[in-house]
Amino acid sequence: MSNDSYRVLDRDSLPGYLAEIPEVTAVLGDCTDLEILEIGDGNLNFVYRVNNATDSTKSVIVKQAVPYLRMVGEEWPLSRDRMTYEIRALSLYNEVVPDLVPTIYHADEEMSTLVMQCLSDHIILRIGMIEGITYPDVAEHIGLFMAETLFTTSAWSMGSLERRELMDRFTMNAELCKLTEEFIFTFPYMDHESNYSNPATDAWAKENVHTDIDYKRDVLHFKDLFVSKTDALLHADLHSGSLMVNQQESYVIDMEFAYFGPFGFDVGKVISNFLLCCTSHYHRSGGAEYREWLLEQIPVIWNTFEARFLELWEAAGESAMMTNGFFSDTELADMRSAFMVNLLQESAGFAACSMARRTLGIAGVADIRDIEDLEIRSTLEIANLKLSKRLMAERNTLSTIDDMLALIRDYYSSPIL
Repeated sequence: MSNDSYRVLDRDSLPGYLAEIPEVTAVLGDCTDLEILEIGDGNLNFVYRVNNATDSTKSVIVKQAVPYLRMVGEEWPLSRDRMTYEIRALSLYNEVVPDLVPTIYHADEEMSTLVMQCLSDHIILRIGMIEGITYPDVAEHIGLFMAETLFTTSAWSMGSLERRELMDRFTMNAELCKLTEEFIFTFPYMDHESNYSNPATDAWAKENVHTDIDYKRDVLHFKDLFVSKTDALLHADLHSGSLMVNQQESYVIDMEFAYFGPFGFDVGKVISNFLLCCTSHYHRSGGAEYREWLLEQIPVIWNTFEARFLELWEAAGESAMMTNGFFSDTELADMRSAFMVNLLQESAGFAACSMARRTLGIAGVADIRDIEDLEIRSTLEIANLKLSKRLMAERNTLSTIDDMLALIRDYYSSPIL
């Protein structure tokens, strides 16, 4: 990526930059009097909310990648290419699922900058879930987002040449894929300097994770899937922190990790975040009633995803994978049924990896990490690790989402705190 026109934007330089973009001034109006607030709390990028100072309803979000890992600083260099892939993914999602992602007003790959719809009437789903707020439609929205984006970019939907051309636009998102390979599938399962530390959790992990060869072999299997499978264009960082919601709407954000990978990765990550939050409410104020709501969302997510995925599949014509006449209708139905069972089992394994990563790795979740009492936090962390191990060990026994939910309910039937 050329650096010729790149500069880091800040409160002083943003007004001039935005004033030159007609699509943005059409939203903001006069850019000489703007209110600019940095709102990003993520690991990678700078994010600003920019309002017209005299009319706060006129607002945009500006997101820019800088050439280092934001959460660490300039001592951890990181290519700005991640914003190129976010721009490309969000542009595609604006076509495929326009009602479930922010509208793009301006995308600038040279400046590693996106200017997009401000979701001021929404909050991060994780924040709402920590507070014990229920959202009647969010699970359905998540399922629809995954079905539409995953199937539409798969070889079951696209022609071979068209799909390979699309894949080529995401192939080199190498740095963020490497981060995933290391921080989800490697470092949490060993003694590594990057890992989070809580003494009681560390001691349990040393005895029950670092030395559990079967579990680590299973994790390595899922790392291999992540590295080698190219089922569809993944969001690849889909969790409760990458959804903005209110009681009616849900928007998926933060696509910088986008790449072609296994179907089950996005599905498993989402499920894991509902489970992590469920465990946290053994301590948080939502209690048993909210835990039940969280668990009930898991089959809604899967059933919505599966129904729409199969609906799209049944409506699809010939594709890179399928030629008319290859299977009879009965044979094709049987193949699809077995395919979805395998995808469910794969999703369970990826959920297990995500739970371990969010417990032992550098990037935890506020649901657990923000609990100040280290003893309570450790108890919940160990509970999540035990559930991760059980999901991983029993994933191949699951034939339906009800099987998965029964496993989870059985695990939670024993006292946590």
